[in-house]
Amino acid sequence: MIEITNLEKEYKTGKQTMKAVKSVNLTIHEGEILGIVGESGSGKSTLGKMIIGLEAPTSGTITYNGKPLWQKNKYLRPRPGEIQTVFQDPQSSLDPRMRVKDIIMEPLLGLPSSDRKEKGDLNKLVELMKRVGLKEEHLDRFPHEFSGGQRQRIAIARALITDPSFIVLDEPTSALDVSVQAQVLNLLKELQRERQLTYLFISHNMEVIRYMCKRVAVMYKGELVEVGETQDVFENPQHPYTEKLLSSVLSVPTEEIAGGVPVAKGYF
Repeated sequence: MIEITNLEKEYKTGKQTMKAVKSVNLTIHEGEILGIVGESGSGKSTLGKMIIGLEAPTSGTITYNGKPLWQKNKYLRPRPGEIQTVFQDPQSSLDPRMRVKDIIMEPLLGLPSSDRKEKGDLNKLVELMKRVGLKEEHLDRFPHEFSGGQRQRIAIARALITDPSFIVLDEPTSALDVSVQAQVLNLLKELQRERQLTYLFISHNMEVIRYMCKRVAVMYKGELVEVGETQDVFENPQHPYTEKLLSSVLSVPTEEIAGGVPVAKGYF
């Protein structure tokens, strides 16, 4: 679905140049959950921002279903709403002056009027609210009236309203309490299966990556130092930095089977 080739991002401050992303090559397959893991400043969020159009690459290419996403610093958006994102902190990503209904429906403003009418149907909106664990009466409330977990569910509903195929999840649970993290992770997994979504899941938490992702890419100082099946990377890391990340992981189970369905436990 997404092909990243020799991607770089530089920031200039006065006479100094800092490379946030260095010659990254990566493929994201349709229908998978690919994890990007690394400590703060590794370049993982910058990579996500270039995919969704918030940052322009300095060099290199990103293609989506074979078509370039960037050309001469201009983002060539695919179908409006095709690519969506869920940010780290729902308290800052939701407009405090807007009611929940308007927040969720705002992405529809970029769609043709016929699509806006179809996807903005009240019955569909209520159905979506219930699917992410919220209630119809929540539509007329403001973000400050909700807990952190509920606010992130609102952000997830906002991302889903346009029926996207690809979602960048940038540390979507790191700002939440441990018990709430597990609930949101389970919801994201269920939605991915139901809607056949493709996720780029950005995190610094190796346990979350192990639970969520089939493949993982490790970033260190802007470079992609290791890519592989999650189980292989955890059991046989090939790079010293990956070993360092894994050394900090607690040896506790991250899932249990309930009725045959994996369920995250609150260890994150």
